[in-house]
Amino acid sequence: MNLRYCRVFIFCAILYLFNACSSSEKIELPWVKIEIPTNDRLESVHFLNDSVGHLVGGIAYQRGIHLATFDGGQNWTSASFSNTAYDVNPLNSGEVVLAGFSGLQRKVNREEDWFTNGFPTINFSLPPFNALSTSPDGQFLTGGGIAFKDGFIIRLDPDFLLLTLDSFPAEISDITYLDQTRAVAVGYGIVLHSTDAGSSWTRLPIYNDFFKSVHFPTKEIGYMVGFSGSILKSEDGGLSWLTQRDGNRLTISDEPFRSVFFVDESQGFIVGDGGLFWTTTDGGANWQKITNLPNINFYDIFIQNEKIYIVGDQGTFIRLDNP
Repeated sequence: MNLRYCRVFIFCAILYLFNACSSSEKIELPWVKIEIPTNDRLESVHFLNDSVGHLVGGIAYQRGIHLATFDGGQNWTSASFSNTAYDVNPLNSGEVVLAGFSGLQRKVNREEDWFTNGFPTINFSLPPFNALSTSPDGQFLTGGGIAFKDGFIIRLDPDFLLLTLDSFPAEISDITYLDQTRAVAVGYGIVLHSTDAGSSWTRLPIYNDFFKSVHFPTKEIGYMVGFSGSILKSEDGGLSWLTQRDGNRLTISDEPFRSVFFVDESQGFIVGDGGLFWTTTDGGANWQKITNLPNINFYDIFIQNEKIYIVGDQGTFIRLDNP
């Protein structure tokens, strides 16, 4: 009996020490909430500079919204759509592209109206478009799907003409170009890599999470996060990935990550549900929890010129300085 109790004690002690060593330091940072003309859920934020920024979101099956500012958030213009938008990609030319439940929406410049970018050569209905990325030579990748089915990636030329369409067994949640030829896409238990600008894709043997976001601060160093709390890092342009945090391990707390953004290869941030906001300064080896943000779900984070922008439920748009 004593031996059994001793084993139980040792196991509990090891478990306690493991959790203690892996726990994150808690800090607080000053932040401000920017008032905007919507209470809808905001899915994505993208700022070109300190003045020009774009927000998108909406309510699924009811409406979508796009908000733009040209004076750093003091004033906003808005546009409505038939369904929610999930990603926004403003171009330096002034054109803005949205991905959402209704496909791709485009606005050539501030004076023009929005229009839907159709694909006449595709003779079937596509599920929601979740993500967008632009290559250095002006090509586009967009991907989407619904959970464990109907995944797809479309490659478009600079004039938005269809180049390729690939289907996958699961949703594509995020996609990014690393350079003119390499790209990475992640989703529902799926991680993909391309070496020909998205013409073809190789599936990597990584399955253990619903990967929601991927970001490469350099052409070789990248990070992705999953909704179960996984954090993975690549040091070879997305060809292989090292698990920094396995959200499926019994000894690891479940953390619903939604979006990741790194300023450089060392400093990065993660946002997620329930006010989740984490930061690292050593490439993900250690994380600090920022605990003084509102207890709502955050869906995206973007950093531009040392300004951090976060969006979430109830029309929440938060800005803070990079510490």
